[in-house]
Amino acid sequence: MALNKVFIRNLKKWRKVAGISQEKLAELCQSAHSYIRQIECGNRHPSFAFIEKISNALNVEPYKLFIDDSITESDSAVKSNIVKSIKKGFLERVGCEFDNAIREIEANGPSKKMEI
Repeated sequence: MALNKVFIRNLKKWRKVAGISQEKLAELCQSAHSYIRQIECGNRHPSFAFIEKISNALNVEPYKLFIDDSITESDSAVKSNIVKSIKKGFLERVGCEFDNAIREIEANGPSKKMEI
């Protein structure tokens, strides 16, 4: 899902959880009600500074406005497996390159220029 859509959905969710109307949120953010309405409709895109004001008004960490909680458990498991696979491949490659560098040093002594 597009990040902007995730933000809008979460903004509405956290505003409702806090029991705050658009008007009250605008007041807490020292903004116009129309600006909050336009953000929630996707017609305006707030700055990071304004997102911080929103998160303070809603009493949530800013990152929570960007978490896509529509990811299912199976999606999460797939992503976790991909990350594990990438980490494993990276560690294997680094280990192999390290082993090659050690063998080269043992065979030829340290060179002036070593690529690791």
